Amino acid sequence: MIKFEDAVKIILENTKTVGLEKVFLDNALGRVLAEDIYADRDNPPADNSGMDGFAVRYEDIRGATEENPAVLDIIAESKAGGELVKVKPGTAAYIYTGGLIPEGADTVVQKELTKVEDNKVFIFQEIKKGSNIRPKGGDYKRGDLLIESGRKLRPAEIGILSSVNKPTVYVYQQPRVGILTTGDEILDVGEPVEKLSQIRTSNTYSIFSQVLEAGGIPVVIGFSKDTPEDTERKLSYAKSCDILLTTGGVSVGEYDLVKDFVTKVLGVEILFWKVKQKPGKPVAFGVWGAEKEKLFFGIPGNPVAAMVVFENMVKPAIRKMRGEKKVFNPVIKAKLLGGYRRKKGERLEFIRVALEMTEDGFVARPFGKQGSNILTGMVFAHGFGMVEVGVTEIKDGEEIKVIIFDKSFMDGDLNA
Repeated sequence: MIKFEDAVKIILENTKTVGLEKVFLDNALGRVLAEDIYADRDNPPADNSGMDGFAVRYEDIRGATEENPAVLDIIAESKAGGELVKVKPGTAAYIYTGGLIPEGADTVVQKELTKVEDNKVFIFQEIKKGSNIRPKGGDYKRGDLLIESGRKLRPAEIGILSSVNKPTVYVYQQPRVGILTTGDEILDVGEPVEKLSQIRTSNTYSIFSQVLEAGGIPVVIGFSKDTPEDTERKLSYAKSCDILLTTGGVSVGEYDLVKDFVTKVLGVEILFWKVKQKPGKPVAFGVWGAEKEKLFFGIPGNPVAAMVVFENMVKPAIRKMRGEKKVFNPVIKAKLLGGYRRKKGERLEFIRVALEMTEDGFVARPFGKQGSNILTGMVFAHGFGMVEVGVTEIKDGEEIKVIIFDKSFMDGDLNA
């Protein structure tokens, strides 16, 4: 049995990024960029106005006041997308936000400081030379590196890609994650319950959702019965996947067949089995494929243990495989309300906690029932409080580290 930290290190050391693919912008959100993006032109491409008003020569409005306004002839108009116009001494041009600064003009006076009568504009205040002009290249210049490879694409990056005329872009592929649920007692959604011992799957679809959140492509391989024949047949369906993830069948019971059969069917090399953590001790990890580029995770069948192992071990691997540089969930420190006790401190324990932001920082409230089969605890939780090895009691108000897997507690209210 190895330490949690050592297990994570082994996983990431054996995780390789997948290949590249070109996608259209409307499919690029959330993907990881696989090329550097450079500016193809200056932005803005020319000096333009930052607001509606009048383009003038500064010399013509020097000293203007309400009592002694500058009076200029209006001789032109500049609209966004329009042609370049020209002003002369003693004249002005109507200008709208985004309109090109006319030749000869060096200042834009906002509309609120003016009055128009007939074909003249009265300017009631001197403003600083160059006011309200957005200069050529003020955002970026041609040849500037705008987005580096490895960046996860958000709406802002999509906007940049569009502005530099990149209708398609290279991104890292999303790993295909095969999900195989094992056990005679497990039924799929919609199947009738015929025995008291049968239960409907939760792992299949909770993990399916976790894979989606992590940026992978979930593939439900199916449900394997506790027989060598069925286990072997179902495992063969995983050959097109980048990651095989099985739930159940990796502990020490007579019917726990998965660990042995992934070696036989897929050639998996098991790198560790059992981790010094709670929940999730009976987890197996290995590599397979022609170049050992594929991963195998055998995770426990208990639903909470499965979700904990996924968040802390599988998700970082998926993120690294799809090209992300930051692969771990965020970790904060929070005051634990009510405290926490346990009989033994032999393993690192992850307790489900609900989080809250207060004026004094983060607070964490543990869910009462911490059993690895109590899935309802995950519904109320935002993170995993870490109870370190050797610690049997955390007192009320003591600070602990919390791994956040759900940031919804940070959502705000404008009226708060």
